[in-house]
Amino acid sequence: MKFFNLFKYDLKNGFRINLVHLFVIVLVVLAFCIDFYIRKKHAYMFDPTIPPGTWVDYLFYVLAGIKEYIPSDTESFLFPIKWMLLHLFILYSTLHYPSRDLSSLGLNMLMRTKGRMAWWISKTLWNICYVLANYAIIFLTIFVFCFIMQEPISFDITPMFVNDLLEAKSPYDKFPSELVVYIVFIPMLMSIGFNLLQMTIVLFIKPLHSFGMLAILLLSSAYLVTPYLPGNYAMPIRSDYVVEQGFTFNEAVIAWIILTAVSFTLGCFYFRRYDILHDE
Repeated sequence: MKFFNLFKYDLKNGFRINLVHLFVIVLVVLAFCIDFYIRKKHAYMFDPTIPPGTWVDYLFYVLAGIKEYIPSDTESFLFPIKWMLLHLFILYSTLHYPSRDLSSLGLNMLMRTKGRMAWWISKTLWNICYVLANYAIIFLTIFVFCFIMQEPISFDITPMFVNDLLEAKSPYDKFPSELVVYIVFIPMLMSIGFNLLQMTIVLFIKPLHSFGMLAILLLSSAYLVTPYLPGNYAMPIRSDYVVEQGFTFNEAVIAWIILTAVSFTLGCFYFRRYDILHDE
């Protein structure tokens, strides 16, 4: 079987079993947009000069994460509900397909490809495509919401929303256009890395245990600001465009390359010796 046919098979079946999840993503993002719209109205209800929220403002609200947490007696850790829910839901959506496919029709497909590398690469590309589809839906849902609510569809960032609603406590009065690039691309790229890492870990342990490990990784990243926890890079609010000594765009790209390359390479090497029949 040609690789193209295998990849076409994965795209068709991988998306088919997750169609409901894609619809749920729309509802989740829509709920976040409504939350931002209402919070904005309540926060500035006595200010007639309040600017409207732009497309990027809504996107930032959905993907921002939380500012650095400094343990103290007066301030408790705020769980990043929106950020965690979005990333974990995408992770859960890609969790079962590769292993289930391997234990069903996919085993026959693997034999017909006459090579395990093709099977692993196909699943990797499906995983990437699925994550990209989720983010395309996120962008489009926010676009439609802004269009319906007559909010400007622009790439401008409103500083007052960043500091008041996201509580970034940024020392900057304006934000550069590079922050928009960070918001649009880095959370998406890091999400690809997380999902590939999860797919590789599933080769070693059960899928739900792998999902639990990624949940711990993300929660640890929210609690601790360190370059060694990749979840930090997926939080635009912690970039150096928002806070001093934050993470740079180049650092985030390097972290994504390392995470993706290690996950893919480790999976390739281990899957060559993976006991498929024992797993079955």
